[in-house]
Amino acid sequence: VRVDLCIVGGLTEAKKIAGWAEAHYQKLAPHNPLGPVSTAACVHLDIASPLFGVQELSRMPGYLADVFPQQLRFENGYLLLPEGPGLGVEMNEEAIGDHRFQISTPTELRRDDGSVTNW
Repeated sequence: VRVDLCIVGGLTEAKKIAGWAEAHYQKLAPHNPLGPVSTAACVHLDIASPLFGVQELSRMPGYLADVFPQQLRFENGYLLLPEGPGLGVEMNEEAIGDHRFQISTPTELRRDDGSVTNW
């Protein structure tokens, strides 16, 4: 079950979906296309789910390190749980101003014949 915490309504709703998945013997594979906060929330869902399968990781920890000086650690192919309270992510609000939003054109992949394709 590929749940996206940032779309379904956060950890509470994702945990409910994980419970439905468990009732049907389906493993959990949280979708994580965002950054450090989403990654940390997904890992907390993973550890609370008995049928956790795999965690998607679109960016290695350390992404936007100036904005998120404390993030989850990644060692030997595993995301490590934080040792302190909370999600395990700290944010430097002063550094956010250095990262202004910019509209970008999404990548459009095409086959040799010109037709649009997916990743």
